[in-house]
Amino acid sequence: MSGTLEVVLNGKTAEKLTLTRENNDLLHQFVFKGVDAKSGNTVEIRFEGKGSLAYQVVGQYFLPWDKKPDNEPLSIRVAYDRTHLAQDDIAMATATIKNNLPKAANMVMVDLGIPPGFDLLTEDLQAYHEKSVGQKSGRLEKFSLTAMQAILYFDSFAPGDTVTLRFRLRAKYPIRARTFQSRVYEYYDPEVNSIAQPIQLEVRQRSYNAVLP
Repeated sequence: MSGTLEVVLNGKTAEKLTLTRENNDLLHQFVFKGVDAKSGNTVEIRFEGKGSLAYQVVGQYFLPWDKKPDNEPLSIRVAYDRTHLAQDDIAMATATIKNNLPKAANMVMVDLGIPPGFDLLTEDLQAYHEKSVGQKSGRLEKFSLTAMQAILYFDSFAPGDTVTLRFRLRAKYPIRARTFQSRVYEYYDPEVNSIAQPIQLEVRQRSYNAVLP
């Protein structure tokens, strides 16, 4: 495939690209900034040459956390008992997951983000796993850990049911960072999901006082 590509935004040429044997198998990406999101925008792709194009137009936007919809099918919130710690301190996190649907949510997945520089103490999740055996709603089937998150597998959540998980995290070294993403979603329908607002955590270096004889 070879020829000339022209990308037209709202009637004006925004980008041009000449396709040759050397670059026709590469992914070419164009980013348009300053586009007015309050009005409609038209994107045209014009091509003159040999062959056919495969293309995709993607839009991205950001929504303030306080503007999240109140009627989410599933919701998740993660809070910490403190956000300023010293090295080796323990923080208690509380994850609140709710099924807002008028029907049961089946095969619910929860990804709990582990903050950078922290270890998640799995004893708390194991205790909930054992405690929830036999429950019809909010039963934790199993969980696994990666470097950035704990992945929890729930059997189902009854309509309007809320599950509260408390788990401890140990600060390994001084750091200032936001928590990794925490999310709840249905395994068979990932579009039914919710993301928790990230939290800024700060760990300072612990001071040790030497005791002289």
